[in-house]
Amino acid sequence: MSPHHGPRIPYPAPDDVDAAPQTLVVAFADAALLAVERALDSAHPILAVVRRADRQPRLLLSTERLAVQVLDATDQLTALLREYLDSVRFDLADIDEDIADPF
Repeated sequence: MSPHHGPRIPYPAPDDVDAAPQTLVVAFADAALLAVERALDSAHPILAVVRRADRQPRLLLSTERLAVQVLDATDQLTALLREYLDSVRFDLADIDEDIADPF
């Protein structure tokens, strides 16, 4: 049911973790969100059918409605994590450019 937009956040290389330890936490958070998505997709397979455009939507159980809300929230959090990671990388690149090599 989840759209799984784009590739997941990869685990950073050790040098990247040294430069920005938060990148590892961001990758772990993304992996946790993926686990939530897959668990809810498995627990509520009807949601994949309901969201198909060629099917008439049916009434959802309260747990199914909440699962949809959680999946929407995981999509939003995943997007924010990607934006944060891009910002961290931009900041690191900016810092690297500001450091002048004395030799």
